[in-house]
Amino acid sequence: MKIWVITNQKGGAGKTVLATNLAVEGSKAGLKTLLIDLDPQQSATKWWEAREAAAPLLIKCLYNQLIDNLNSAKQQGFELVVIDTAGREGLKHTEAIESATFAIIPCQPSLDDCRSALPTVDIIKKVKTPFAFVITRCPSSGNDLHEAKNSLSTIGLVCHTPTIERKCYKRAYANNLSVCEYDVHDKGAGEIKGIFNWIDKKETRLENTQLTNAVG
Repeated sequence: MKIWVITNQKGGAGKTVLATNLAVEGSKAGLKTLLIDLDPQQSATKWWEAREAAAPLLIKCLYNQLIDNLNSAKQQGFELVVIDTAGREGLKHTEAIESATFAIIPCQPSLDDCRSALPTVDIIKKVKTPFAFVITRCPSSGNDLHEAKNSLSTIGLVCHTPTIERKCYKRAYANNLSVCEYDVHDKGAGEIKGIFNWIDKKETRLENTQLTNAVG
């Protein structure tokens, strides 16, 4: 079972938007997908409760309930779990990061945002969970994306596909949809597909490398 945790102590990075979109994309890819909402604000829960679509499923829980819920998800045959975490408060609890097979750090393309991600990176590296940055909410022009990629690549992997600041993300979220459900032809839908495929392939490659090393 793949477990993807979306984490960053800084608010406004787009954790919930990325988590909900990736969870829907997992379902669209044919995976039995569960979205877990650990954020006390329960933004993902409110988005999910207003949906008409049956997938993905969602549960909200406290950090001390996470392990039991993950064990239950595995027993029920879920293939992908996407965990939406709280901000700064969530860093007091490492269960989600420790349990994850891959950690995803959404980060806006500014020097302040890149610096603010460092405490999250420190925790992830301490528990040795594979991780990557996803640059989010990029302006459609300027050098912000290039500069952020250069900065973050000195710390860890950076997903090749960013999300650009597009109206489709806000409109889709306001309608309790993913961008792919809102408009499959929108460029935002292509971004989410690109991010999902990149993370999925990267994790699979890491798993194969670990298996090879174990056998060797």
